[in-house]
Amino acid sequence: MLMLGPLGFAAPLALLGLLTLPILWRLLRATPPPPKRAIFPPLRLLRDAPDDTETPHHAPWWLIVFRLLLAALIIIALARPVWQPEPDNLAPRPLLLVVDNGWASAPSWDAVRREAERHINRADSAGQPAVLLLTADLGSDEIRLDDPDLARRRLEAAVVRAWAPDRANAASRLEAADFGRALDVVWISDGVRTDGVTELATTLSDLGRVTAIRPDAGGAAIALTPPEVTPEGFAINVLRSEDSLPRTVTIQATGEDGRAVARADAVFEAGQRDVRTTIELPLELRNRVSAIRILEQTSAGAVQLTDDAWRRPTVGILDAASEDGQPLLSELHYVTRALEPFAELQRANLDTLMENPPAIIVMVDAARSDDPRLADFVDQGGVLIRFAGPRLAARGDDLLPIPLREGGRMFGGALAWDEPQRLAPFAPTSPFAGLDADPAAVVRSQVLAEPGTATDDRVWARLEDGTPLVTSARRGRGWVVLFHVTAGPEWSDLPLTGLFPRMLRRTLSLSSGGAPSAAQGGSYAIDRALDGRGRLSDPPASARPIPAQLFEQARASAETPPGLYRTGTVSAALNVLRTGAALRALPAEIGGVRFASLDAPRQTPLAGLLLAAALILLALDAFIALALAGRLAMPRFARGGTVTALAILALLPALTARAEAQDTDIQFAMEASLDLRFAYVRTGNAEIDNRSRAGLSGLSQQLMRRSAIEPVEPMAVDIERDALVFFPMIYWPVQEGAPALSPEAAARVTAYMQSGGLIVFDTQDADTAALRAGRPHPGLVRVLESVDVPSLAQMPADHVLTRSFYLLDTYPGRYSGGPVWVEADPDGAARDGTSGVVIGSNDWASAWAVGPNGAALYPVDGGDRQRELAQRFGVNLAMYALTGNYKADQVHVPALLERLGQ
Repeated sequence: MLMLGPLGFAAPLALLGLLTLPILWRLLRATPPPPKRAIFPPLRLLRDAPDDTETPHHAPWWLIVFRLLLAALIIIALARPVWQPEPDNLAPRPLLLVVDNGWASAPSWDAVRREAERHINRADSAGQPAVLLLTADLGSDEIRLDDPDLARRRLEAAVVRAWAPDRANAASRLEAADFGRALDVVWISDGVRTDGVTELATTLSDLGRVTAIRPDAGGAAIALTPPEVTPEGFAINVLRSEDSLPRTVTIQATGEDGRAVARADAVFEAGQRDVRTTIELPLELRNRVSAIRILEQTSAGAVQLTDDAWRRPTVGILDAASEDGQPLLSELHYVTRALEPFAELQRANLDTLMENPPAIIVMVDAARSDDPRLADFVDQGGVLIRFAGPRLAARGDDLLPIPLREGGRMFGGALAWDEPQRLAPFAPTSPFAGLDADPAAVVRSQVLAEPGTATDDRVWARLEDGTPLVTSARRGRGWVVLFHVTAGPEWSDLPLTGLFPRMLRRTLSLSSGGAPSAAQGGSYAIDRALDGRGRLSDPPASARPIPAQLFEQARASAETPPGLYRTGTVSAALNVLRTGAALRALPAEIGGVRFASLDAPRQTPLAGLLLAAALILLALDAFIALALAGRLAMPRFARGGTVTALAILALLPALTARAEAQDTDIQFAMEASLDLRFAYVRTGNAEIDNRSRAGLSGLSQQLMRRSAIEPVEPMAVDIERDALVFFPMIYWPVQEGAPALSPEAAARVTAYMQSGGLIVFDTQDADTAALRAGRPHPGLVRVLESVDVPSLAQMPADHVLTRSFYLLDTYPGRYSGGPVWVEADPDGAARDGTSGVVIGSNDWASAWAVGPNGAALYPVDGGDRQRELAQRFGVNLAMYALTGNYKADQVHVPALLERLGQ
């Protein structure tokens, strides 16, 4: 192939034909002029004869230029020109296809698969072998070229992983491979810079010519870092890798039932990659939050799961009667400082605490109380954390996990039993498993358990000599936990170490009320895993337990996938991004590899366009030749030929564009009319348009599953240009900034509704509509102000839409409770009693939307039950659009009743 900048020629030898243009010039100049028509009588002939003997001996110069242009177009078209040719036109080579399938690829995964399949098909058509390498998948086998169909099947089975791609491992595997020849390398990246990217780029450039692709700004990754608890609620950082355009995303906190607890917007300005969003939330609601996610992104990085550390239980600290005003000598001071980061503290006497009982009560020795209400509190499911001291050493009570010996045990004195003791390593079955026993935590005094009572299931921590330090026992539905030392530094240095608050934090997890289960060898075992789309699912087969002492350093990978882990009663969340993480976009060039956009224009063959233009010019040349030969009665054309020919040449681009537009309209009409399809209005916002397409796809699948209707994939319509008559129902998401319709578009919409079509207007703002204080939706007003819409009314309970397929009394989408409006008097319309418009705000498309694997893409406030009702309402809408007032027609009821009576 001959390359001239972005233009390539697949048959460059045909360009040698341009060398014949000078010869053609000479031939055209030698063309004799046409004979002049004259009346035969000799006198008239002599009178009209010219005075001189001059005779034209060549054609007009503009005709010669015109015909040379025609010849040049044909020669160039035969050279098969291609605009921005792809590497396959350079020379056929085996294909190495490298695809990043980590979590950052999820937003553009559908486009990635289409692009990858296109390259595999190119290799297959060229008869070349191919191999597919997925950088986020575990693999150690040899990489070798094989049949393209094998790569195609592997691509069909590929899924987005919930962790980042391991590019260093991919580079090392490629270095170990022996391909034996130069390759065509295509790298479809996720656009995020990670470790090993330079090594992979360098390795790929050594294997052959590289075509590297990254997502555009619309498909770039957006992620969340762990939330930070604030007194008012929480704050969270939103990160993105591509910052060229402004963007707004919605952050939503959801509970375990899938309901939205809180929602806020994060607004990125151009050039901004990190936005901090604060959400105010009462403690009761914040403790219900199980996940925080970005609604516009379906990836594991756009989700932050919460665990026991997130849920701040309410802890009551029983106030001591004897406080001497010296906080550093007060036991309550150390308990308060240790618990403040993890709990909401209420320090009060027992009467005040019992008015609104907390989940946990902490009682130091100075605040000891034998009030029977404490025993009732534990029996009803509360957790009592006690600390020993002189009073407990002198006299025990019944509210203890194990019986105690009278008198305390003191180390290091003249009559002491032994030297001061340190903590022994925590047992694997202890809730403290994984914590390091701090050597600075020296115990000088403690209370002792009665011999034989400190069984392993009741002891959480021991000293080096084996005596219990922390014991616990179940009582009723609650727990009693005893630290055998004081809460202050009188008996031990434990309250002065960082281990003390960490032990108390583990103890707070008992407030869930569940029985502790045995830990798996001091490791966190995965309970539920995040998939690449950010949904909780079963763990992958590659998942392995994480040692407790290493959990804080663990990173999401194939062996440690993000999700919820457990050890005993403690749950911990492993998310894709850690605190302080950042997203960095891949540069335009790295390691000798230059990246192009995933949505960049691909190669464009020009031969057909040039031949079409040549045919038009050829027909025009014949027309000009007839005129010059006198076969057409156009004497002015001959005299003004130069101006006319130039005018025709100037109009050629417009004529070609019009022809292409007509071809596009014909193709649109054929595609829309040959199958049953629903349509959605293209808004220009990629996120909203993708949601509408996914919503109607999900509705089409539900119709095929539940009825005899078999619609194919929905189509997007340009309301200002496309014909609407082909579609029984059109879904129209209306934003606040929606522009007004042109008169032509308004007339087209009015004619569509009057001729039997159904338009579903959805403002998708039922959750925030109350903020408008009763004012109408501004975008909807602008859209409908020029459309002939009859008077509207809220849909009555006996409307045909409530029974066109399912019997319904509610019409939810992602949200519920928003009113639904229809024509107030459809019986008086020209549509035979059916409404041509349905207006709502419940965001039906999000509730219907499904991905390629059939799973729901967006959360629904009311969970699975609300999603089912939304799907049923969608089925009713489709039936209403296809059957009209059929269900309202009661003429067949007597016949049915008569048959039932028989």
